[in-house]
Amino acid sequence: MTDENPEVAEAFGREFVKGNVPEINSVRCMTCGNCVSLCKQLGPDVLEIQGESAVVARPDDCIGDGACLTACPTTAIFLMSRHDPEDPPESI
Repeated sequence: MTDENPEVAEAFGREFVKGNVPEINSVRCMTCGNCVSLCKQLGPDVLEIQGESAVVARPDDCIGDGACLTACPTTAIFLMSRHDPEDPPESI
């Protein structure tokens, strides 16, 4: 399903399609918190550490910029995919 009029967020002088959220590989995540800190500093505050992994705690707030991908030293955050509350992506 494609959205003809996607909601966009403006950040860093660019536009991003809202609704794309990070997928996090909980096996690769070493809970360093780099992604959480960067996301919080940039404003969306989408991620948090829960147990042994970072998780997408507030997907509706994600602006879809993918900054968290660059903050992860183990590439545990490997792609941005469409957030569907009825069928959320499964972390590997």
